[in-house]
Amino acid sequence: MEEPIGISAGRQKALQALREKDSLEPVDSPSCLQDLTDAVNEISVPGVLSPPRDMVERLEEIHNELSDDAKPHYIGDTRLLRRINAARRQCNDWMSKRKRMAEMPSPTETGRAKYPMRRAQKCSRRENEAREELEAKLDGVQSTACGARQRALNAIGSSVAEQTEQQREQQRNELYDQLTEGAIVKFRNPELRAGRVVRVNKKSVRVRYPNPRAGSTCPITGEEEPDEREDRIQLDSEYLEQLDVRTIDDAADVLDSL
Repeated sequence: MEEPIGISAGRQKALQALREKDSLEPVDSPSCLQDLTDAVNEISVPGVLSPPRDMVERLEEIHNELSDDAKPHYIGDTRLLRRINAARRQCNDWMSKRKRMAEMPSPTETGRAKYPMRRAQKCSRRENEAREELEAKLDGVQSTACGARQRALNAIGSSVAEQTEQQREQQRNELYDQLTEGAIVKFRNPELRAGRVVRVNKKSVRVRYPNPRAGSTCPITGEEEPDEREDRIQLDSEYLEQLDVRTIDDAADVLDSL
């Protein structure tokens, strides 16, 4: 098909994309995460409706956090699949209404005297309602994904709290083995900072970092603020991470770029 040009180009491109998009069929018995993410990514029309990337990332995030024995239960969760298929059906309904909108010439094309205003308003209202319903269905997928995680954990006799603690324990062990005295890390306390490791404990790490108040005096004691301060950071902190730099100044540049 030739590339649409002229004042109707945008409308014609949308209409072309909608006509080329096949209706979405229900998804049955997904066998892997890719089946689920593909089913959600297909709720889109090139140039008209973008794929729900955030939702796909959330599905992947939950799946990746689960243990291997819980993942099949998550993928096969019937409630989650029903929600996805409901969103796919609603996408078909929206595409039909959006296509009717795209089939109507604009006032610029027809001239205002010949433009069917009432029909256009009716089509626009129905398309907006269908789009809002589609967004609601997609929100339902995301909330049900969180429930699917819990149901998958229940199926193997676990829980979200146990899973979270296992992840924290894994992070503590990894950083305990990884960090050594003198390593440079980023952390939050409460602002994002960089410092050098002074000592590594089983569940925490002692970090020395430049004092942002250096050169001033303590308002309580009246003593001069030291050039550096030390704090204890928990190894399972989500903000604690070793930086591949040589100096604190280099680390500061990395933090500035975040």
